[in-house]
Amino acid sequence: MAASTQTVKSQASTENNKRNIYISGDEESQKCLQELKDNYTFKKAFRTWRNTALFSDLEFNALSSVSNVFNLNNPEIEVNILDTEIDYQTEEQSKLCDKKKEVNHIHELSILNKENYDLDTQKEIVLVHGYGASLGLFFNNFETFANLKNTSFHALDLLGFGLSSRPNFPKRKNPEKYVFNHTVKKNSKDKDGNKIEEIVNQEISVKTSLEDVEIAENFFIDSLEAWRRAKKIERFTLIGHSLGGYLSCCYALKYPERVEKLVLLSPVGLETSAFDLTECKDGLTTATSKDTTFVPGPNIEEEFEPLHENMKKLKRNGFLASDQNGHVQTLPNLPTVFKFIWRQEISPFTIIRKAGMLGPSMMSGWTFSRFMDLKDTEKIMKMHEYCYASFTGKGSGEHCLPRILGPGVLAYHPLLKRMPQNLKCDSLWVYGDSDWMNSSAGATMCNKINSIGKHKADFEIISSAGHHLYLDNAKEFNKMITDYLVKE
Repeated sequence: MAASTQTVKSQASTENNKRNIYISGDEESQKCLQELKDNYTFKKAFRTWRNTALFSDLEFNALSSVSNVFNLNNPEIEVNILDTEIDYQTEEQSKLCDKKKEVNHIHELSILNKENYDLDTQKEIVLVHGYGASLGLFFNNFETFANLKNTSFHALDLLGFGLSSRPNFPKRKNPEKYVFNHTVKKNSKDKDGNKIEEIVNQEISVKTSLEDVEIAENFFIDSLEAWRRAKKIERFTLIGHSLGGYLSCCYALKYPERVEKLVLLSPVGLETSAFDLTECKDGLTTATSKDTTFVPGPNIEEEFEPLHENMKKLKRNGFLASDQNGHVQTLPNLPTVFKFIWRQEISPFTIIRKAGMLGPSMMSGWTFSRFMDLKDTEKIMKMHEYCYASFTGKGSGEHCLPRILGPGVLAYHPLLKRMPQNLKCDSLWVYGDSDWMNSSAGATMCNKINSIGKHKADFEIISSAGHHLYLDNAKEFNKMITDYLVKE
């Protein structure tokens, strides 16, 4: 397949549960943050909005600024930015006449370390990002992967994200109406005015189907497989973060012969719940939870220890709480507007796009805080511009979320139902100690895989880190991932 190429040789505070884990709080970072907030004028926001057409330049400029990957000064290491054409098309694309045929491509940062080069033993590593993200967010990790000898590393933009092709996301096929009956926690007051927590039943109707879930998954994993064929890679270690972790699991299930090791970084979609479509019997339109009696969520000191000893390292619970079997009984009470947006399949990035020239200012609070630990306003601005361009490209892969997950970020086809008995390789499951994702479900997954005994599943917690653990505590993450990848 043809490829267009650009080549270059070469802590968070844990004081309470309400902090933003990515904010270090040190004086220099706070000074940078305040300076950016004070000086990000409408003129600068307009410039950010206007420059999205230069997305590829914004990526290169950002990575050149915040990462040392293009300046390694090692003749044995080669770094490439690639667009590789793939023989994958959506159903809509395949129906176009020859004159209108679209050729999709996958964008990647490729690093080849030729030290101790041996083609027969060369390792292949593929890294995929989470929802709405792109490969540039791993800037703190590229040098670590570059130093792995006799290794070819590929950080990808998934199809529909970043600088990869953004075809129209597949339409639903014959969705059925399901009425999901579940329990939620609601804060209220008793007759004396004291705050109490109530457990109430709620119903939410959604049009969906397991076929829709599979179509959404295949959009990503079949295009990833097409990329593998184009690159002529036989087997590789697959690393995925968040949604990318979920999709990495799906890829490993569909193409098990291609995955040597699987590394999941705070993956979504593990838990079973009332939204599990596999529990809906033929002819029924209501999926109910196993028991409407309230069961308290896990307590760190009492419940996590039996799941895995590393659970003791957690500083706070995640957004969801599951039992020993990975089942989420009760959800937090989600705002009505959130459930409406979810049912209507409105992407959060659509809102930023519709905001036009106000969009850069709307998302600056997140990007400025997210990257404040760079302690350099110019570098932070470059990451802000890169992220804005990534978020506001043509809507495509972002529309997968309500197809795969129900309200409450719970999977319609949970991985705990699919992975333990079908996984064909060793795996590593990693969470931050202040992760909003449900790490207890990850521990349950490891226990189930290990109890079967065919393959080993390791479970790790990164300290002083949230959901973006690879960014929040890059030093600890880089050591952990290196140790895992080099061991036989």
